[in-house]
Amino acid sequence: MKMWIIGGTSEGVRLAKTLDPRTYIVSVVTEESLEFLPEEAEVHIGSMDKNGMVDFIKDHDICAVIDMSHPFAKIVSKEGRGAAEICAIPYYRHLRPLGEGGDILFKDYASCAEYISKHKGTFYFTTGSKHSDLFQSARGENRHIYRIIPSEKSIHILREAGVEMKDMVAMLGPFDYAMNYALFKHAEADYLVTKNSGEGSGFYEKINVAKDLNMTSLVISTEGEEGYDFDELSAITERISNEILLSLLHQ
Repeated sequence: MKMWIIGGTSEGVRLAKTLDPRTYIVSVVTEESLEFLPEEAEVHIGSMDKNGMVDFIKDHDICAVIDMSHPFAKIVSKEGRGAAEICAIPYYRHLRPLGEGGDILFKDYASCAEYISKHKGTFYFTTGSKHSDLFQSARGENRHIYRIIPSEKSIHILREAGVEMKDMVAMLGPFDYAMNYALFKHAEADYLVTKNSGEGSGFYEKINVAKDLNMTSLVISTEGEEGYDFDELSAITERISNEILLSLLHQ
């Protein structure tokens, strides 16, 4: 019997490091995430749909789903919640407090892309590679620069979207004020395109630099969810972990 931690965020790593590795299994999408997790942790690599998640829960005797995925990973959370309901086990969603700020707010990627298609300049994207095809379709004569994690998959997605190597910045965060300042200034960017990924995600460090460099910040928001903050989830998982350890003693 184990907890299933849906990982992929710094909070997921932080939570895993506080728990006994015998009491959980972590799932991540790519191998790059392995270097941040405890060496002794059991890790599943690869994405799953809801049916795959149901099988995963049954195969690993999962007693609770702890969703530590990114605030914008809506499909993952929806499928994880659905799989937990099918298997009649608890589902707990971690929520970051949303940040405040930015010049122009958008409800989704499509509305942001529409805005970009009607304006001129150099746009600096810190939204990852996933929606680069949408933004590239709105590029026109503008320059689009994408800061992504240094993974083969992310670079491949950008190449498939038609992004040239000179417009890729493959670096691993976190990025503080000074690093963001240097990168944005070197790019001579007019616009920052970012997600409101919540406090602790580097959101404010980007927004503040953009303001000081007279850039316009385009912020994509996420719909509100119900869930637990880190301290609440830490207490919940500690209780479940202790129950699992107690059951192991009686085996």
